[in-house]
Amino acid sequence: MKVLRVQTIASKSKDAAIPVMFVRGETEQPGITTVQGVNLEVPIIDFSDPDEGKVMHEILEASRDWGMFQIVNHEIPSDVIRKLQSVGKMFFELPQEEKELIAKPAGSDSIEGYGTKLQKEVNGKKGWVDHLFHTVWPPSSIDYRYWPKNPPSYRLV
Repeated sequence: MKVLRVQTIASKSKDAAIPVMFVRGETEQPGITTVQGVNLEVPIIDFSDPDEGKVMHEILEASRDWGMFQIVNHEIPSDVIRKLQSVGKMFFELPQEEKELIAKPAGSDSIEGYGTKLQKEVNGKKGWVDHLFHTVWPPSSIDYRYWPKNPPSYRLV
């Protein structure tokens, strides 16, 4: 049975209308909701704070109240973040058949692999995303079956 993925629907929708249940209102569309600049309203958590209990509390509170937060002073170099974003983008631009090579097995309880998720409905609109999850730490838990071979730089980053 062929699994219906977001990319498949989107590629067929160039000449057809996207089902209205997936179309967000103008104020919710990415160009408007994507964070720009440095003036953020979401909680900002400083990982350099030596008070680990305070940091944990801030993470829990931001997760509960906002569902997201920004981390500063995490010591991950900007160039590493850019490389990760770049290879992620390259992976999701691959042909569907290529991404299916590392798909989550049907009926699996594991989070690892490429898959599709129909998220809960918000304001009458459904959220539908394709995703790729795999373990990155600890090294003994990494299962490279779910790490793409393409783009070739994915595993290097």
